[in-house]
Amino acid sequence: MGRYSPRGACGMSETDITAPVAIAIGSRLAGARVAAAQPARSGGNNRVFRLEMAEGPPLALKHYPSDGRDRLGQEYAALSFLSRHGIMSTPRPVAKDADAFCALYQWFDGEAAVLRPQGDDADQLADFLIALQKLRAAEGAQNLRNASASIFSPEAAIAQYEQRLDGLRRVSDDHPDLRAFIEGSLVPSTDVAIRQLRRRYAELGRDPAADLAPNHRALSPSDFGLHNALRAEGGCLRFIDFEYFGWDDPVKLVSDTAIHPGSDLPEASANRLIERLSRAFEAGDDAFAIRRDVLYPVFKGIWCLIVLNAYLPDSRSRRAMAAQGGDVTIRLAGQLDKARRLHQTISPTDLPK
Repeated sequence: MGRYSPRGACGMSETDITAPVAIAIGSRLAGARVAAAQPARSGGNNRVFRLEMAEGPPLALKHYPSDGRDRLGQEYAALSFLSRHGIMSTPRPVAKDADAFCALYQWFDGEAAVLRPQGDDADQLADFLIALQKLRAAEGAQNLRNASASIFSPEAAIAQYEQRLDGLRRVSDDHPDLRAFIEGSLVPSTDVAIRQLRRRYAELGRDPAADLAPNHRALSPSDFGLHNALRAEGGCLRFIDFEYFGWDDPVKLVSDTAIHPGSDLPEASANRLIERLSRAFEAGDDAFAIRRDVLYPVFKGIWCLIVLNAYLPDSRSRRAMAAQGGDVTIRLAGQLDKARRLHQTISPTDLPK
């Protein structure tokens, strides 16, 4: 795993797993004595400890608090698959204990890539994602789960947008600025994108509700970008956090990676990423470019809503803000400002003709 992740405070008590507990679990899983355990980072959904072994290199113990999803199983299966097939830029799994909600992984030293972005970051992200696609027919790939929030048709993307929108609309009466942004800016522009998506599919005689053929689906880390990349010595990126890994529409993979606010890629870098990944996917899917052009602005609308999740009382983002302390109202205003800035990047050239 790694030294740092900028996902924010975990929103759970620091007593959920202590250093002595991490030492005990780590020693049992490793079958070797752990000399010390240091909290390494708190992610949005987990905690990681760096385990100093009495002998041998350090290991990472990751704790996954139960939230109704099998994030441990999904990540462990994904990293096991990647390790078996020679991917060296992701942590090698060592052992897991589902009952303790813990897994042991190879430790990666490195600095969070988002702290000091470099000019070749977009190419390194693209290289990694392209390498994943070479494993689509590899042994065990068919047993991998779908990615988190995966979509396999344009209508599924629209349904995801509408579901997120409904949740925020229900709380927006208590937040006039939020309601003004949603109803005055976000909804009108995304409605245009949705209408033009459906019109384009009608012109082509395609069904926007039809599922993407399995051979055109992508292996996706989901929620992927520089926010979960560590820069090793020499500048090479290593990638952590694969709790949402699985099958998805490659258009969603490309869009999410380019748009993700955690990466904050400059426009030129984002365009370079889109260009390289598009070439790779277009080679085997003649409809990829059509889906990309009509879906990209819809995914931008979805990401505006994801940024605003903190307004939802029961969201992980809201709990994280509360755990960090300070004035939640000010933090919410910051998220609204971030959503406004992201929305401003939805230019007319994003919208399908």
